[in-house]
Order: sequence, then structure tokens, then C-alpha cells
Amino acid sequence: MLNIAFRVDGGKNVGLGHIVRCLSLAHAFRQNGHKVYFLSKLKEGIEKAGQENFDVVRLSSVEQEIEGFFYGNSTQLVSEALEITSLLLTYQIDVLVLDTYNVSNEYFLALKEYVGSLVYIDDVNKFTYPVDIIINGNITGEFLGYQKYDQRQVLLLGPKYNMIRDEFANIVPRDVKEKPEEIMITTGGADPYRLTDKLLVILLKKDEYRHIRFNVLVGSSFIDCGYLDNLSKNYGNVFLYANSDLSYKLPSIIQSEISAIMLRSDLAISAGGSTLYELAACGTPALSVILADNQEGIVRKMDELGYVMNLGWYNQLNKDLVLDKLREMIDDFPRRREMSAKGQRLVDGKGVERIVWSILQNLEDN
Repeated sequence: MLNIAFRVDGGKNVGLGHIVRCLSLAHAFRQNGHKVYFLSKLKEGIEKAGQENFDVVRLSSVEQEIEGFFYGNSTQLVSEALEITSLLLTYQIDVLVLDTYNVSNEYFLALKEYVGSLVYIDDVNKFTYPVDIIINGNITGEFLGYQKYDQRQVLLLGPKYNMIRDEFANIVPRDVKEKPEEIMITTGGADPYRLTDKLLVILLKKDEYRHIRFNVLVGSSFIDCGYLDNLSKNYGNVFLYANSDLSYKLPSIIQSEISAIMLRSDLAISAGGSTLYELAACGTPALSVILADNQEGIVRKMDELGYVMNLGWYNQLNKDLVLDKLREMIDDFPRRREMSAKGQRLVDGKGVERIVWSILQNLEDN
């Protein structure tokens, strides 16, 4: 049995995408008989890992970090490395998996000597990382020009290594309806810009969408769902869903697996990021909004290759753009059918399995 640790955060403003993909990998390690720990700072991510029965060690943090935006300066990064080093020794960690943008060359090197394998889950290729394994399961992974730190470094790049959850594996080919009847709206685990509200208000004011059922995913880090609750009460075609326990209790929210919501929806309006791969696996054609810098390249590349329609940045959206693009997608049945088929070929659901094998092989080789 090996001891595996994940250094990752999730919160209201940084979202839960990093936590979710690490949980997918963590489950695979646990199923293989290994012990898994999470090293984390932010409340929402800690709760998410705890809900799935993983041991979580809460790292020292400052008030701003708990709020979600502040990662820390270089001095605090040194302090974090010292704190993690102590934990690596205490828990006798064999493999450390890092999924955070707050990194530096010195930070990696300070941790590397204390574990058998240092793994970094990346999205942007900021510099040449001194780690044993780099994972980038995004569609952009193979186009970012990664340079190896040394000849022994392992690069796991592209959708072949996407860390999609088990519920999205082995989904049968989609039967696309000529006329969409249900549209999913999702921003992931958090919605700091209240995009869900804005999209619903735009669409519900148009008579042509009164017959459309809107399946709205409420994330565990949504700050206020009162307005969404009111919309669901006032409009018979707005249905709220959640796939995890929420800190607030609203009778209007239906508990459901995300895959089930995607499979019943004929179209989706989604934030960029990991959700786009889940929609692709379900064969659900999607229009995507960019909410963060790390999503821009993914959304643009998926649009370029015909997997999604890019709506651009959230702060540049307007009513006419949303309505025109959605109408364009609804009217183009051949495009939606092709988008669905291509999406289901993109992700085969075996990425986590390949990653676990590669990490264990790397550990054995070293």
C-alpha cells in the first residue's frame, strides 16, 4: 500500500474544478488499495473531500485565502512548502500530487526530495516544471509546447489523460433530437458572477423559450440561490438540480447525478473547463462561456475543432449575443448532431486509469 497526498484547493471564487478532478484520481488510487490524503486550505474544497470520506489535513491560511481569491505571496509559499514537508514526513507520503496555480521552481524543488514521485496537474505551462510527472488532460495539452525538465520526466498530455469521473464512462451514443426541448445551464461548482441568473432572465423573457425546460445545476459553492429559487417558483419550466449536499435547504432543488441532467438535456450553456468534457462524454452539444483565464484556451480550441460554440468572456455577454448564438445552434441540427458524435469520441473515460498506471510505473522506475 502506498500513501498518496493531494495538494489542492476549492472555494467560492476559485471554483471546485481542481478538487473534482483530484477526487476522481483519488478514488482510483483508493480502489487500488492505497491510502489517500488531501492537503487543503479552503472550506468548500475541504468539505467536498470530506464528504467523499477522504482524510483531509487543513493547511495554515490567512483570512483572504479562506475567502478564495488570495493564493499568497512568495514568502507564504515558502512557509507552505515547509508545512507540507513536515506532513510528507509525518504521513510517509510516497506520491504527492499538486493541483494549484500558486507554484514556483523553488516550491517544487523543496518538495521533490521528500517523495518518491512528484506529480503536477497543469493547465497553462507557465514554466519548465521540475517534477516527475506533468498531467494536462485538456484538449490544449498537446499544443502548449511543454519542455521536459529532464529526460526522465513523464508528460501525460491531451484528452487521453482527462480525469473524468466514472459516471461519464461507457455512455452509449447519443440520439440527437431535431428540435431541442431541454436546455441545461451550468457554471460548475461556483457562480461568482451570477451568470446563471443573467442567462435565465434573458431567456425567460422570450416567448419562444417558454416551452423549453431549463435544467439548472446549482453548485455547492453558490453564494445565494434565493433568486434562482424564485425563478423556479414563478416559471414552470425552470428546474433546479444539485449533485451534492448544499449548505442551504431549498425544497425546489432536485438531487441528481450530473450525467443524468446532461443526458436528458438537448443543449447546454456551460462555463469552460472540466464540465465541457463531461458534456462531450454525454454527447450534449454546448455553448460555452469563459469565466477564467485558464478556460480561455480550452474553450477556443474546442470551438475551433467543432466540439463547442464559444460565447466569449462572461463580462462581454449581452442579450443579443446570447439569443443569436442559441438560435443559431438550435436551428442547425446537422451541426448539433456532429458536435454530439465528435464529443463522445473525444473522451473515453479511461484517463484516470492510465494516469494511475503511469504514476505507479514511474515510482517503480525511480
